[in-house]
Order: sequence, then structure tokens, then C-alpha cells
Amino acid sequence: MKQTKYQLKNKMKVLLIESKKSPVVSVQMWVKTGSADEKKSEEGISHFIEHLVFKGTDKFKVGEIANTVEASGGELNAYTSFDQTVFYVTISKTFSDVALDVVSQMMGYPTFDPAEIDSEREVVCEEIKMGQDSPGRRSSQLLFSSAFKKHAYGIPVIGYEKNVRGWSAKKIKQFYQSRYVPSNMFLVVSGDFETPEMKKKVLEYFGGFKPYKLRKVTRAKEPVQKKFQYKVQQYKIQDRHLHLAFKAPNVRHKDIPALDVLAMVLGQGDSSVLVKKLRLEKPVVSSISAFSYNPQDQGLFAVSAHYQGNKMDEVVKEVFQQIHHLQENEPDWNEIKRARVAISSEQFYSVETVDGLANKAGSQEFYFGDQNAQKKYLKALSKVTPKDVQAVAKKYLKIETLSAAFLGDIDEKQSGPHLAKIPAMWKAELEARKAAKAAAKKEAALAAKGAKKSKAQKSAKKAKKPQIPNLVLKNTTTSAQKKVETVTLDSGIKVLFKESKDTPTVSAKLVYRGGARLEEPNTMGLSELTSRVWVSGTETRSEQQVLQELEESAIGFSAFSGKNTNGFSLDYLSAFEDKALEIAVDSILNSTFDEQIIQREKEVIEQIIRSREDHPSSLCVRQFLKEIFGDHPLSYEAVGTALTLPNLTRERILQLKDNTLNNRDLTVVVVGDYNKKQWLSALKKIEKNIQGHGSGKREHKMAALTENKKRFLEKDKEQSHVIVGWRGLTLTDPDRYTLQAIEAVLAGQGGRLFFELRDKNSLAYSVSPLKMESLETGYFGGYIACSPEKVDKSIEMFHAEFNKLRKEKVSEDEISRAKKYLIGQHDIGLQKKSALCNLIAFDEVYGNDYEQSLNIAEEYNKITADKILELSERLFSQPHVVSIVGKEKM
Repeated sequence: MKQTKYQLKNKMKVLLIESKKSPVVSVQMWVKTGSADEKKSEEGISHFIEHLVFKGTDKFKVGEIANTVEASGGELNAYTSFDQTVFYVTISKTFSDVALDVVSQMMGYPTFDPAEIDSEREVVCEEIKMGQDSPGRRSSQLLFSSAFKKHAYGIPVIGYEKNVRGWSAKKIKQFYQSRYVPSNMFLVVSGDFETPEMKKKVLEYFGGFKPYKLRKVTRAKEPVQKKFQYKVQQYKIQDRHLHLAFKAPNVRHKDIPALDVLAMVLGQGDSSVLVKKLRLEKPVVSSISAFSYNPQDQGLFAVSAHYQGNKMDEVVKEVFQQIHHLQENEPDWNEIKRARVAISSEQFYSVETVDGLANKAGSQEFYFGDQNAQKKYLKALSKVTPKDVQAVAKKYLKIETLSAAFLGDIDEKQSGPHLAKIPAMWKAELEARKAAKAAAKKEAALAAKGAKKSKAQKSAKKAKKPQIPNLVLKNTTTSAQKKVETVTLDSGIKVLFKESKDTPTVSAKLVYRGGARLEEPNTMGLSELTSRVWVSGTETRSEQQVLQELEESAIGFSAFSGKNTNGFSLDYLSAFEDKALEIAVDSILNSTFDEQIIQREKEVIEQIIRSREDHPSSLCVRQFLKEIFGDHPLSYEAVGTALTLPNLTRERILQLKDNTLNNRDLTVVVVGDYNKKQWLSALKKIEKNIQGHGSGKREHKMAALTENKKRFLEKDKEQSHVIVGWRGLTLTDPDRYTLQAIEAVLAGQGGRLFFELRDKNSLAYSVSPLKMESLETGYFGGYIACSPEKVDKSIEMFHAEFNKLRKEKVSEDEISRAKKYLIGQHDIGLQKKSALCNLIAFDEVYGNDYEQSLNIAEEYNKITADKILELSERLFSQPHVVSIVGKEKM
């Protein structure tokens, strides 16, 4: 990769990163302003401006920005964080001028039309309501407001509805001109281009930005925390969210590499101590993780857990036990190895796409002003020792710097006093450890009289540092596009290889026919449970050994299950191919399906089944599937129900395994920098040892949908969730490309649904078409999340838009936009090896031509207005289903 950094005369910095691995370009503008740079009464204005620059510029009217990008096959979006606001367009290199033009217009020439500002107020207020309905976002905001009392990190990035409704156009423009200035922004362009030519284009589009005076901001400093603090909030949900967060340094601090390793040791990955103790040994929590959050200013080192029932004390006690253990004992070298390999391997996957390249470059520039920051970080990471990890655990994990947040369906008068006892629990744990240590010391002294140390004791003292591979990312180059090679083994196993050596990574899928199709109404969830316990120990490896070996080599290996298939996913670095294949073969053939592990996962699934009630969008989809597909497996609950869970026994799992593992039905796809000989050797072991003779090709009849249906489920939420949908197409229907074009006409920020329901009528923040295809049929429709009083209007407008497709031919401009959008999305999506692997695998399994999918432009170019009209009439004249979850309208 060739990198160039320079500055325009108006003081805007520019980073150009050439990469020829894909014919795609990413253009990103990083603005050095975020919600933490806002004054009192300005809370949320940065996020609001992020929305408004899409609403019109000197050159583009409302809707034209997104339409221009999507009509060129690109995608665009933006995000606002505490520290920065970032706008980005990803597009084919052929249309890089479009990306530069659009980003320059949004960043330099927005109009801030008062009417459009008023319209967008409603959209942002809907987004605020959506956040209030999200348990995850709600509990996260509770954590930050607990940890930061003065600093702006304690204020929601999105701000408050009162502010959004109150800012004048003049106020918004003043803020924009005070922070969106060339000296406070930098441009990142990555992908397939020539640097000299790109420099000329950047000057043309961005050189004329007015150098407004930068309003300097002094952020409020967070006082030194000297005692435990907490916040609680009652919220009617099934899960309980607990966050324990210690103050941590900012991103530039020398301790960050050691803190990242500490987070891995404590709670990242299935072999980390907290996941092992609280999720795997016994399912106290449904999930738990540790993370080091290190922004521009002071950060947090946090542990977050989701659980059900009265388990707070158990969770807190175990967290404190593990923290104190690490403060008193250096972690094992193998833990350091696991953390180093996992963190280092991320660099290979993050640069698979031009967006990843630009994000990495942008982050390094924003936080460090140094494009070598990542290399320096990895060098520091390679020097982290167990002693360093113990040192940062002692330095930062202190009760006086701890903040806690709790969200759950418990009265605050109960949960508040409970959290207030946390310092006493910390102290009790310390005293218990001190007493146990004294007793052990006394016992050891007595045992030592007249006895020599055993060899085991001596060797334990002299534990050696394991060999830790030095994973370094080399410059990527263009890989020659090689065709898919097919090999069919004697038993019928079909293997498809596609070589790609641009990065030393491999993505593979082993796919069988089956999934939910092999279930009955009383065994709903069996496929999902089977996939959860398949990679959990073999005849020669315990579950912990499997997990440790996988994570020490940054290997991603898991079983999966869907509506029509199940199988295994394998992703790894080429350097670890031997280990990846060895574990995969062993797990596929020799899984023990331990009864205790099955029971543990059933307990976790039971929690998941209950927690679905916390997510109204999920409830809306489930209700829709039940109504449109009836008793067909397409309507089955993936994890089962409270009634079917007791029926999912080990015997049924073993029977499903036998029905699944069949050489005739196995399709294997391998994409990347692989060793073909090693793969064929591994697959021959599978071929030789598979005993199953069943088949996942079970047919299911689909009852006709003879009448319109409407179902409403009441939930006390800020927003209602609505789906309007019809029966769709099969996976192999030749009209599926035309349906994709219909979806493209409706989808995206330049699509009809976004423009009509969001831009023009401000009904919602979230609105989109929905589509799914399966073996017997599928569905197609629209989804929206809106305030209850907007539900009827939303349903009316959905019907209007779908009827318009039946009655009026889509214009040639819209068809052209849809085709280019689809082709662009296809090219952008296939930058990742995992996406390419999935495309080839599932096309092959379902009997489609993957070469047709890889060269999709030819199919899209056959689409006409007549075909769209004909298919729209065929689909949208059928009976339809309306699913609503939320409050009765006000």
C-alpha cells in the first residue's frame, strides 16, 4: 500500500492510501468535533448536523445526494461519536469523482434550509425514541452517565429531544461554521486510484473550502474519582444489565497495550476467565465481556454482564475474585500469547476492504497524527509480559475508581441499596483472600519441614514463555482473479477452491442441507441447540482445550444452522492452517455432545427465549412469519420455545447429527491463501469417517395464503414496529434478479421508501424493504419503526408505494439507478473473503450458478420496466399480512 499525506492551502489535511486489491474507492471526511465538544444547550447538535448535511447543498436538493451516490453503485453514511464525526462514501473506482463531489458538497456547502431542518427534527426525535426502546443503548448511556459526572462523555451523543426541537437555523449554521472548518477536518481516500491524479481531484473539490475561524473548545475535566459511584434505572425487560467500570487512561497512554491484554484475559473469548466461570462452567449469565474503552480523553475499563433472576451478587463476587487474583498473580504466558495473537490478527481482517483501510488510517490520524501508530502499538503489544498485565490490574482496578450501572425490572429502591453494598463486597473478598493466603502459608510452612520441593513444584516455578508468532501485515498487492476450481471426492463430497492471496487469510464453509427443515413442531430449536454444542469438546479434547487452542491461534470455528442448511464456518490466518484443520476435523467427527454442556446451553437458550420480549422489532418479525407461513418450518423459532425446549434431548441431537452428516450432501468452499493439498487430506479424513446416511432434503408443503391478515401485539414502548408484506419468491426463481431491482428501487437513502416516508413525511428514523427467499417461497415487504400515532399513515403509505409499482412503470432513470446500485453493492460486498465464500457455497448448495452471481451485471442489465411491472402485479396483488407491535395509537 502506498500512502501519501499532505496539506491543502486552506489547512485541510489529506491522506491517500493506494490499494489495488479491489476496484473500489472509499472517501471519508473526519471532522474533529463530536458531542464532547458541545456547550450547554448544544447537546446533540453535532449529531443533528450529521443528518442535515444530507438534506441539501448548493448543488444537490433533498434526496439527490443519496440518489446520486446510489445511482453510481455506491453507499454513503455517517456517524457521530463523543470525539469525532465521520462521513463516508464507498464506490466503484469508476465513480470516484461522484464520491469526492458529494462529500465536498456536504462538508463545504450545506444549505440548512429551515423547512428541511424542521422536517429532520421529527426524524431525529424518532431516533431518540428508538434508543429509549433499546435495552443495550439505554444501559450504555446509564453507564457513561454514572462514570462521568462533569465530562461530556456522560451525556448521550444523540442529545435530548428538547434541544433538537429548539435550535434555530441560525444557531445550527453558526455551530457548523465554527467547527466544520478546513483546519479541523481531514480527508482520507483509500482504494484503487493513482496518487498524482487523485491529488488533482482533491484540490478541485476541496481546495475552495472557506477557512472559517475555528471555535476552540475546552472540555470539562472529570474530577478525580475518590469513591465508588453508581446509577440504577428500572425498566421492564427480562434481562438485567450490569456494568462495572473503572477509570482508565486515554488512547495515547503507554499502558493501553497491557490494558487490552488484561481485557482479553478477563473477559474476551470463550477461554477468558469470566466467560469460563460465569457462562461455561455454569450459566450464571447469558453473556459477559470485559473491554478497555480508550477515547481522546479519560476512558473506562469495564465488565458488562447480562443475566436473569437475582444473580447480581454472584456475578459481582466472581468478577472481584478474578480481578483480585490477577492483582496478586501474574497471568499465564499462554494467556498473553492468546491475547497478542487475537489482537494482532485483527489487522489482517480489517484491511480486507477499502473502508477498513480508511478507518484504520483515519483513526491513526485523528488520535495520534501518525500513520505509523498501529505499527508502534503492535510493537509495544509484542513486549507485554505477565508482569505488565498484573501491574495495570493493580494500577487501574481500584474500588474508589469504580462506577456501576444497573438496568432491570426491579424497583430502584431495591436495586440502589443493593449496588451500594458493592464496596463492602470488594472489601470482604480482599479479607477472605488475605485469610486464605495466611492459612495456606501456614500449611505450606508445616508441610515444608523435612520435605523437599517436588519436581512439579520446581517446574511450575520455571514456566517458560511460549513461542509467540510475530504477525506482521505486509503490503498487499493485486491478486490475479482466478476461477473457482471444483474437486469431487469419491464419496460425492464437492469441494470448490478459489485462490486469493492478497492477505494471508482463509475463509471456508462446510454446508449440509437440513436446518429447521429437519425439525418438527415439537422439536423446534433442535438445529440451533445442536450447532451450539457441536464444537464443545471431543474424545481427545475437552471443551476448554478446544476453545483455548482456537483462540491461541486466532481461529474462528463454529457450527451454524439456518432455515434450510447447517454446517461449519472456518476462518483463520494461513500460518495456522495445520491447527485449524486439525481441530475442525476432530470436532466435526468426534464431538462428544456432553450431557452437561447440552443442559447448560438449554438454560442459556431459556434466557434468550424470555429476553426476546425485550425487543419489539424481533417480536414483529416473529408475528409476521407466523401469519404469512403458518405451520411451515419457515415460521419456526430458531431457538425454539419454552414448550419445545424440554423435548430437545441428547438422543435427538445425535439423531440429527446422523441425518446431517452425509457425504453426498456435503459442499465445501475454501477461499483465500490456502494449501489445497492439506485441505483435501483433511476432507478425506471426514469422508472416511462419516457414517450418516440420512438426508437434509426434506420437502414441506406450503399452505396457500387466501386472505389478508392483520395482527397487533401490545407492548409499552416509545415506538411501534410495523411490517407490511406479501409472499415472495423461491431461491431459484429466475425472477429473483428483478425482485432485487424492486428492492433497490425502494431501498437506500435515495430509494422510494426513505424519500417518501422519511424525507418527505418524517414518519420514522428507520424504514426499509424486507426480503427473504427460501425453497418453497419467500416474502417481500416493508418495515418501519415509528411513533404509535404514525402507524396508520405508515401502513397507508406502504400500500401506496407497493401499488404504485403495480400500476406505473418504473422510470428508466430509476431502473438505471437500481442496476448500478445493485452492481456496486455486489462489488463492495465481495471485498471480504467470507462474503465471497458464502456466495459460492449457498449458490452451489441450492443449485444456482455461482458464476452467474459472480458476474451479476449481465443479469441485472436484462431487467426492464415491463419485468418490474409484471412481477409487482404478480406479488402485490396477493393477500398480504400486516404485523404491528407497540402501543395502541394515542
